[in-house]
Amino acid sequence: MATIHDDVFVSEIRSVKRTAFGVAFLILKNTYDCEDAMSAAIVKAYEHRGTVKQRASFRAWFLRILRNEAYTILRERRKVFETDEIPEALTPFPDPAQSLDLRAALMRIPEEQRNALYLQQEGYSMEEIADVLHVPVGTVKSRISRAKQALRKILEEDDNA
Repeated sequence: MATIHDDVFVSEIRSVKRTAFGVAFLILKNTYDCEDAMSAAIVKAYEHRGTVKQRASFRAWFLRILRNEAYTILRERRKVFETDEIPEALTPFPDPAQSLDLRAALMRIPEEQRNALYLQQEGYSMEEIADVLHVPVGTVKSRISRAKQALRKILEEDDNA
């Protein structure tokens, strides 16, 4: 098994950076914690870069490391305080065309569904999403379908309110 060279490692991290930050934000809902998770994941990935089987699987491998780091931070943070407040400026969706209603609706659907939908939105294949989330492809498909149904229902209820 060949070790990924430093220049390739840096290139791969840069290519997955935006998606990785979004994945961390969907879990942590806090920019500062996302930065901590990213830093910890990059260090851990660099230390274990010899374990990635192929360069093609680097993105999924790195996102699994990041998710684990984000959940570790989340567990530690929950011991200190709990909050559902999500400032608009801290959302992982930088496109100003996206409405606040959609961002709020996304945060109301279950986390597993939200993560799968976000990764699909970022262009990951069903197989890659399954690899990142450690679930079968069929589970990914059902989570994405349920996420879309839940979003439609939430947005329709908000429109009717």
